[in-house]
Amino acid sequence: MKKAAAFVKSFILFVRPGIWAGFLASPLEWFSHIIRLSKWISQHPVKGLNDFYSPFRDYGKRYKLYQYLLETENLKDVCVDYVELGVSAGHSFQWWIKNNTHPDSKFYGFDTFEGLPENWGQFRQGSMAAGIPVVADSRHEFIKGLFQETLPAFLNQGKIPSSGFKIIHLDADLYSSTLFALTSLHPYLKSGDILIFDEFNVPTHEFKAFMNYVDSYYVKYEVITAVNNYFQVAVRVK
Repeated sequence: MKKAAAFVKSFILFVRPGIWAGFLASPLEWFSHIIRLSKWISQHPVKGLNDFYSPFRDYGKRYKLYQYLLETENLKDVCVDYVELGVSAGHSFQWWIKNNTHPDSKFYGFDTFEGLPENWGQFRQGSMAAGIPVVADSRHEFIKGLFQETLPAFLNQGKIPSSGFKIIHLDADLYSSTLFALTSLHPYLKSGDILIFDEFNVPTHEFKAFMNYVDSYYVKYEVITAVNNYFQVAVRVK
């Protein structure tokens, strides 16, 4: 069997299907990961709020997810380090800074504020550009630039202590950005910290990044809540 497998692999490499069938790579990868996502859903029951299955997406449900977390996890008066990767116009960022009232909480928002650094599905590079939001709360800080350039330097400043409670809001859309953020923040995460995903069910981006991360670092977690057919998902690190 080993010799047969080696022969088949070598033969496939010899005929170079990537040259004449390379156009199949993306759709096959998408299909593979949508199958994996469907299996993941069946294997990870949601602890609380879950609207699956919903025939239509309602983006406003993301705030129902936030409110559910705020109430069931008692987050209104808890000191939290809130890190948002992908701020855009800042609607979710401002929701959290308004609804968490602890005076020692800190809110950090990372974004290029110049749009996507690469293509994402139908959205082209540069799409979704937005100016830095105006936030009337001294507890916040925005960090402009690519995560790959800004996040390492920020973490080296020690502003995110490993011992503190953290909410990490991942709205980077892209596989590359999401995976980089997760792996960079991994040393600072502890049991009880919450990860929120804003486009989780996009199979070859946030979902793929999350699975690559948890598989590589052996991360244990539970799913707290999900809305819009797992488009927005919150998980707790165990």
